[in-house]
Amino acid sequence: MTPKEKAQELVDKFEEHSTCSFNEKSELTTEYHSKQCALIAVDEILNVLPQQEYLEDRGKYSENRERIYWKEVKQEIEKI
Repeated sequence: MTPKEKAQELVDKFEEHSTCSFNEKSELTTEYHSKQCALIAVDEILNVLPQQEYLEDRGKYSENRERIYWKEVKQEIEKI
């Protein structure tokens, strides 16, 4: 799943459980709440993933690939 697809999936899942509120134009804003929940979830995932991983094929340490993926997911959520 691409980071963009995962971002939309997370926002959609949280939207089902988000409370409704109104903005200054009296528009319903469940999307704002669902985006904030998705961002919190991604931040929690990033907090438990190691910063780096050892790449045996390259013989060196590099940023953890899962961290890279979840950082991209976070960027995509912010664009929604």
